[in-house]
Amino acid sequence: MIMQLSIITKTLGMFYNSIRLKWLYRLINSIAWTICILVSNQALASDIEFPTPIPANNVERQKIIKQISDQSTSSERKVAHLSELALLTSQQDTTVEQVISLEKRLLELSKKRPDDAEVRAALGSTLSYKSSFYTNNLSKLSLYSSKGNRLMDRAVKSHPHHLGVRLQRGINNANMPTFVHRAHFAVMDLEMVRDHIGLKYGEEFKLFVEYYLAQAYSRNNQIPEAIKLWKKIGDTDSQWSTRSKLALKEF
Repeated sequence: MIMQLSIITKTLGMFYNSIRLKWLYRLINSIAWTICILVSNQALASDIEFPTPIPANNVERQKIIKQISDQSTSSERKVAHLSELALLTSQQDTTVEQVISLEKRLLELSKKRPDDAEVRAALGSTLSYKSSFYTNNLSKLSLYSSKGNRLMDRAVKSHPHHLGVRLQRGINNANMPTFVHRAHFAVMDLEMVRDHIGLKYGEEFKLFVEYYLAQAYSRNNQIPEAIKLWKKIGDTDSQWSTRSKLALKEF
């Protein structure tokens, strides 16, 4: 009987030690993964590239566009073209001819700046925007939309930490109809832009990003998040307040 108890005690002791070792292994493994994630996040933060600054309103954007001449540098042209894209996509009376003209100039600029992912993303955004003028021609709509999305996706893949690239794709995809199934990209991109930029470009820019993030939420069937964010923006004294209140009326 004593021998049997001794065997049972030793067996239970081995079992206990086994459990303790497994628990210790899991704890160490968990700590190791946590350290890896922290190191990875630090590396990610150091790799962040910020968007090219452009004016927040169309009056200032037009001034920059008009300043471009034959002597302008490629960097100056980049700022002007990004400003023009923001101008055209925010106006109600933009024509397809204006979009095609910008597309040609962005294509030319992309050849002069082949390593500039932000320019390629802007070109993709312009192509995608051009597709919206061909709602009665499904073949052209599909062609330009696919080409534009492909350019933006490749720009993000080559420069995943460039917030200017993410911003171009995020805003563009947030404006796409739900059936295109691109809203999840907009959510991912704009959340990343919001979280890393903060107030670096001022409160107005942050609200601009958050407005389109709310729109992305709504088209990604994240309605509570969209309503919460639009309500927050609606309570501010900004140009995005009125637009947010109008968006809320649709719910």
